[in-house]
Amino acid sequence: MIMMYMKNNPFKRACSIALMVVMTLLCSHSWASLTATADRTIIDSNETLQLLVRLDSQALIGEPDFTVIESDFEILSTSRQQQYSRVNGQTQSYTDWNLLLAPKRIGRLLVPSIKYKKDISNAIEITVRKATAASAAGQPVYTETLVDKSEVYIQEQLLLTHRLYTSVRLSDLGLDPLTVDDALMQKVSETQFQKNVAGKNYQVVEIVYALFPQTSGKLQIPALRFSAYEASNNRYGGFSARGNRIVRSTDAKTINVMARPTQIDIDNWMPASSVRLDQQWSSSLNELKVGEPITRTINITAKDLTGAQIMPLSFSESDDYKIYPDQPQLGDSADAAGVTGTRRESFALVPNRPGEITVPAVSVRWWNSRKQRMQTATLDAVTLQVAAAEVSAVNPYSPAPNAAVGGNSLIIEATPEAPKSLMAELRSSLALQLSVAGNALLLVLLLVLLFVSLGRSSKAAPRRDLSGLNSARLELKQLLTNIERAARKSDLVPLRDSLLAWGRCIFPQQKIKTLAEIAALLDDGQLQQQFDLLDQALYNRSSEQQPDLKLLVNLVRNAIVPKTKTAQTDKAELKPLYPSS
Repeated sequence: MIMMYMKNNPFKRACSIALMVVMTLLCSHSWASLTATADRTIIDSNETLQLLVRLDSQALIGEPDFTVIESDFEILSTSRQQQYSRVNGQTQSYTDWNLLLAPKRIGRLLVPSIKYKKDISNAIEITVRKATAASAAGQPVYTETLVDKSEVYIQEQLLLTHRLYTSVRLSDLGLDPLTVDDALMQKVSETQFQKNVAGKNYQVVEIVYALFPQTSGKLQIPALRFSAYEASNNRYGGFSARGNRIVRSTDAKTINVMARPTQIDIDNWMPASSVRLDQQWSSSLNELKVGEPITRTINITAKDLTGAQIMPLSFSESDDYKIYPDQPQLGDSADAAGVTGTRRESFALVPNRPGEITVPAVSVRWWNSRKQRMQTATLDAVTLQVAAAEVSAVNPYSPAPNAAVGGNSLIIEATPEAPKSLMAELRSSLALQLSVAGNALLLVLLLVLLFVSLGRSSKAAPRRDLSGLNSARLELKQLLTNIERAARKSDLVPLRDSLLAWGRCIFPQQKIKTLAEIAALLDDGQLQQQFDLLDQALYNRSSEQQPDLKLLVNLVRNAIVPKTKTAQTDKAELKPLYPSS
């Protein structure tokens, strides 16, 4: 009877069919099932896993509880896809969740059952192997992590290399930023090349970092992740579609950092693979004169060391000459072999006496990181030939027996035989010409002075050369970083060494050997007290008083160098040393 009624009423029939479809969608969850499948059950520790969770119906509200997975796996991404179709009377309806998982450790890990409302999926056991070069070979995408040394000395360069091998086309490749505690870090190289591994061609992406550990002990280098998408051949609207996301992790590394050998003074601690000295002079060494300056520039080039780590030169005083140093200039260059630092020191040398003057040899002590021993780089002594200062030998006001006029060198000579009238006429003509020439010369000098005066008044004040100041600030900034790092770790020996280096940097003319000398030069009693407590804590183990390291760092940061009492009060001053801006 109902069927007949519906058949005779098309509108009611359509409403009934729509109602049945809606009820089917809403009630389909009652017989839906939830399943989980993994693309692989055995993976390496640096690989990722694709997990598919499928609900055999339309999930209109909510999501499954995926937090149960996070105990053994990191969820890198989640995507959702729904499908509903009806073909030849057959209905297909499901909801998919695709998860990209990264294992947190090696061993047998479990993807536990996942719950969505009243449905629970199956659990999956995953075996995670430790990634090795042998197990990686042959895979379409894998990583390799290399370090050039298993142990280094403090402040010695360590090269870290990350490589991504891929035999498939990738797009949107990226790598996590590297952050290593207690170490200075610089990316020195990023290249791509082809390599054949076991008969298979790979595209290799190589990134090299130079690390400089600042404290002794264990240096922990964390694992990083390469992330990319498989390039798809499908194109939509002229653009290539992205395929599956691929994530591969690098290996974490632990490096042993050894302390500086106790027999080596901090002033000579420069761990490098090579150090070279060269010099240039602004003029010939055989054409010097007393009181006239000559500029000497010495370049220090250190392989596997930054410019800020190169120790400053020291010059002995002499009665034979005066030395006026300029601010040093620091620089770094980098390639796949590491960092090469440079330090350029220039100074004016003014001879005090004539004759032969010998400038002594210049030497730099450094630690050869390859041969594990101390070496010395040297510039030989230089001999200068100095002439006496010139003294004017001509008196322009002395009378001359003859005079030259014009370009014909007319010689006028008074002789007894010359007629007096002719001699008087010639003398008058000569006086007139000399007067005209003198007035013209005076006029030219006045015009020159006028133009110079106008030029000076119209020009803006000359720019100050801040290159040396910037170099000093760069060096002070790195020294302050070392002080703060050592204070944060309560590592008192490196802290004292860094404070001494800081004092020698702000007082380059002083031969500082103790912390007390720094405090005295700064005239800071509070800083003197903290320095005393630091020395007591270092050399007297039974001392109950300890320095306030936080206060000590603040005092150093806000230290003010006293003004030098010179006539040049307008010169740049580092006051305060570390401005907040």
